[in-house]
Amino acid sequence: MRKISNIICIVLIIAFAVFLALGWNSFPEEVPTHFNLSGTADSFGPKTTLLRDLAVMAGLFILLAVVESFPRIWNIPVEVTEDNKDDILSAIYLMFAVVKTSIVLICAISSFMCIYQGFPVWPMYLLIVIMLFTIVFTIFRVLKLQ
Repeated sequence: MRKISNIICIVLIIAFAVFLALGWNSFPEEVPTHFNLSGTADSFGPKTTLLRDLAVMAGLFILLAVVESFPRIWNIPVEVTEDNKDDILSAIYLMFAVVKTSIVLICAISSFMCIYQGFPVWPMYLLIVIMLFTIVFTIFRVLKLQ
């Protein structure tokens, strides 16, 4: 699952970078940089802020991929034993996969909102709910596995 989620995220990041490169000249010079809860732009800046979005997307992915690679530093709320180790690790790796992919997609969606006025905000909210649900579900699952 780790490899698949990493590949998916890397492909999405590269696809977004290609999208920015190919469409750069057609994007408006000034783009929204912040939206209120209803999805209405309330702050604007140069289109170079889209590059910041790409950097944040890649940076968060790399950070999560590195943290995911060192299970010993995780703060697991139960004692990990030889009996429950595999189940706990698989639950947490699944959580990481969902969180990494959700964050990459949230960054992409927020950039699309900057480029295309009227791009729907609901997919971003849906991904946030899915991500938070996955974290809470994983916590309960790990507690049950102790």
